[in-house]
Amino acid sequence: MKPGDYQRELNAHLSHLYTFARQMNELDFAVSLGGEFRGEQDAGWSTTITANEVFEELGTFLSSDGRLSKAEFRTALMLYCQLAEAGGIYETLKNMMGVVSLKPYVLWPFQPLVRVRNEPKRVIGPNANATFRDLATMARSIGLLRLSELLTLAFRDDIRNGISHADYVIWDDGLRLRKRNGGRADRLSFKDVSDAICRGLVFFQILKELNNASVRSFDPPKEIVGRFSVNPPMPWTVSYNPKSGAFGIRGSSPGSVTTPQYERQVEINNRLGGKVLALYSRMNCPQVEDTETHALSQGFEPHVVEMNDDQMEALAADIERLGLWDHRHSHDSRSRVLLASPWGFRWLHSASEFDALLGQPLLEFEEATNQIGDSANTAK
Repeated sequence: MKPGDYQRELNAHLSHLYTFARQMNELDFAVSLGGEFRGEQDAGWSTTITANEVFEELGTFLSSDGRLSKAEFRTALMLYCQLAEAGGIYETLKNMMGVVSLKPYVLWPFQPLVRVRNEPKRVIGPNANATFRDLATMARSIGLLRLSELLTLAFRDDIRNGISHADYVIWDDGLRLRKRNGGRADRLSFKDVSDAICRGLVFFQILKELNNASVRSFDPPKEIVGRFSVNPPMPWTVSYNPKSGAFGIRGSSPGSVTTPQYERQVEINNRLGGKVLALYSRMNCPQVEDTETHALSQGFEPHVVEMNDDQMEALAADIERLGLWDHRHSHDSRSRVLLASPWGFRWLHSASEFDALLGQPLLEFEEATNQIGDSANTAK
């Protein structure tokens, strides 16, 4: 996939995740933005610092107009592998998707992937392969099918494995991956390798800039009543100081506090079935099949619930009584299908109306280009 195409699609689908998660639980959304967080540690202990430095260093190779020496090309490949392994910053995505599936924020979201050996005693954290497989699986489980596919393209396993295990040769015709421990040897052109490096940089850049834009949105500070991780609902203040760069969440409530807005969002979230979208329809309704097909073509898999007439009437009555309508759209004209999103319910009259809830990407970029180039400007 060309870096420019990857950039456009990833920007759109990551934007959907951020928009949906923020609406569902803004507190856990906010704390997820920092990536790796381990509590009582002073400055200089977060590996997100290293990840950002590696991103900048690798970017210098893409912006170089000159011919790369073999040593420079080798260094770029090693930096690429390190960026792929930057699990601390990718904890943001894991917790963000946890918001959609109604899981609380956790300090070690990838801990279930950790392996423990007894003899000799070792704790083995997940590598990039395991991390991105896990992220892609979770994206699929919450109905973000296209995002799941894009996550699998962020970093190439074969390049990462070859470089990390010194199982490669840089030759006149590109990167040769020998796979001495089994498997067919491969040869990647310099253009293929360059595209892979550019996609990795694009992935990291979009994630980084979405996080930064989201953090800056809490200036001025915002008070939110809701659940922060496993805590009971209460008022919390989320703030960002543009002068110091400090981002924080504080609260001092003596006990549980709710608001009508909080209760309304809980009711909506509980009806989404652990996904970003849900379709409720009458039995054997062709319209819901058309809408589901259209949603799949756009990269989404909604939670689908078929109901008899009495159940649909009861659901519509509950939506009216609890004020669960999506007020961004009219709900006066009824149909046979109800679309639920984090903003509430709306009657759906045609599959094309589905697109209205998606909105525009949160970021704007110039199109990504690949400047490492092919064998003509890469060292032989």
